[in-house]
Amino acid sequence: MEVSKAKELVPQKQVAATSSKPKESLSPTANTKSIPVLKGARMRTSALSLKSVHQKVAAVATVEESEIDRDTLPKTPCSEEKLLKLWKNYAEDLHKLGDKSLSSILSASSPTLNNFAIHLTLPSKFMEEQLLRARPKILKFLRESANNFSLDLHIQVLETEAKKFVYTPQEKYEKLNEINPNIELLRKRFKLDL
Repeated sequence: MEVSKAKELVPQKQVAATSSKPKESLSPTANTKSIPVLKGARMRTSALSLKSVHQKVAAVATVEESEIDRDTLPKTPCSEEKLLKLWKNYAEDLHKLGDKSLSSILSASSPTLNNFAIHLTLPSKFMEEQLLRARPKILKFLRESANNFSLDLHIQVLETEAKKFVYTPQEKYEKLNEINPNIELLRKRFKLDL
């Protein structure tokens, strides 16, 4: 037992001997040069969060839209047939590049052209949100391809009422009664329960 206690004491003596040396300054300002701080510098958004990625995409989209003075750019007349062809080509290119979601949204309905306004009707709000994110790229492609920089995209959502499913026996009976009112007579005649 005394041998093990002696072994335990040896490392403590060595630690005490090493700790008796004079300590060097651990202060960062003592050994390093001062780092200049830029005042008034604009902080960039970090690319480490989804929120910052969304902010960068939104910033790029607004810059692209605001930098172009479309009044000075050409306004070559564009027919609806040419627009439909360009629209389908863009959807096919997206599909080839792997953006099948946006490609299917563009293929969901055909746009109509009224003067310089492209009108598109979509069945859901989700599709509209997806298309609004890609709107600057789509408009850039259409404007450059048609050589008409006055084109603009207007999206309308027509949500249909969601189909109601029948689950309970009462709901099933009411649904069948809507289809064929004679079911009520049958139920009464045979004294059936629901």
